[in-house]
Amino acid sequence: MNEIKTKYDAKLSYGYDNVTYLEGLILDAGGGGRYKDHTVLFRNILDKLKAINAHNVTIYVAATPTAANNYPNNEYRKIRFEDETKFDFKTIDLDRFKSNANDEIREKGKVNPETPNGAIHKRLLVTSDLDENDWNELFGNSSIKLIVNQEIINNQNENELEYTYQKVKKRLRQSKFRKELLLAYDYTCAVTGSKVIELLEAAHIQPYDGVHTSVVSNGTLLRSDIHDLFDIYVEGKRLINISADYKIEVHSSLDGSEYWEYNGKGIRLPKEQNDHPKFYK
Repeated sequence: MNEIKTKYDAKLSYGYDNVTYLEGLILDAGGGGRYKDHTVLFRNILDKLKAINAHNVTIYVAATPTAANNYPNNEYRKIRFEDETKFDFKTIDLDRFKSNANDEIREKGKVNPETPNGAIHKRLLVTSDLDENDWNELFGNSSIKLIVNQEIINNQNENELEYTYQKVKKRLRQSKFRKELLLAYDYTCAVTGSKVIELLEAAHIQPYDGVHTSVVSNGTLLRSDIHDLFDIYVEGKRLINISADYKIEVHSSLDGSEYWEYNGKGIRLPKEQNDHPKFYK
């Protein structure tokens, strides 16, 4: 279990939960005044999920079973909202969700079903597509994936170091981001039409700057060589650019190369309008 540092008087960690036997973000119980910001931090977690349009989110009351409340199974532990237990924060009414979540936690946390009120300061587990690295970034902590062995760095010259840095940035958040883009683009390169999955990569339009920038509309799915050219600038222009009206612009220095055939053509777009990439002039 690894702690996620926050500014709140509450304990947050990421790892394997030995109560639900699931992996995720764990907010320790705040009962008895032990963690006075327990509820504030929980609401902040929900705000962060909304800010990045997180999906596949499930929240569990992960309190330890007692003789009075044995929490029969994980299904019972799930927070329910509008008859759902897996949430898409892109479309959720957050204020209503927060109020409902508090009610659900109180209800599931009752030691005695006959009592009118339960405590909301229960131990909670949040599962989603976010990993430990993502949560650290959301709370302003250093990305564990950006920590590169210092000895290797010291032995690199300036060009090698820049190459390593770009590769680390390129692969950061690729797992979840790439899966989302593969689905949105039907496993097809937006420029070439290639369907060789092993070569398809998630490309950021606006530079990667934390988990909030790894959303489908800020990316496109590109074959690895096209992705490299998309990330390389010559005289302030990408070697392969895509315009605001989705036209491919191949740099004049590539005239006569195998890439010139794509110049002026349109890219393939996702079926869902909300997933369309946002390129700028």
